[in-house]
Amino acid sequence: MALLALALAGCAGFPGMGKPSATDVPSVMTAAEIRTTLAGRSWRFQGPNNTGTTLYAEDGSSLVEVDGKGKTKGKWMTKDGQLCESFDPSPPWLPGGVPMSCYPFARGTAPNTYQAGKAVFSPAS
Repeated sequence: MALLALALAGCAGFPGMGKPSATDVPSVMTAAEIRTTLAGRSWRFQGPNNTGTTLYAEDGSSLVEVDGKGKTKGKWMTKDGQLCESFDPSPPWLPGGVPMSCYPFARGTAPNTYQAGKAVFSPAS
């Protein structure tokens, strides 16, 4: 998503989730911490190439809206230190969808923010 969050941001993931360098990601979180943080909430994401909103449902599904492009559905899960997401096709802007990909997930440097790959997440208002 959200995100999302992850292939539209330079085709390296969705949303804006290019592979980070070791210095890009602060302290990692456990799978349970990530799930508790995201589940049942909407999050704004800002990546290098896209912004938007992702709703992470408790059942592991997601609804993503990429600003200026459109909406798609997806699936999400967590692993220790990682958020994993896939996205359904949504022609014309995401014709092939995005297969399940995992990205480091950690608390962000600003209060109440999180980082997944190169995307920054903050609570949607």
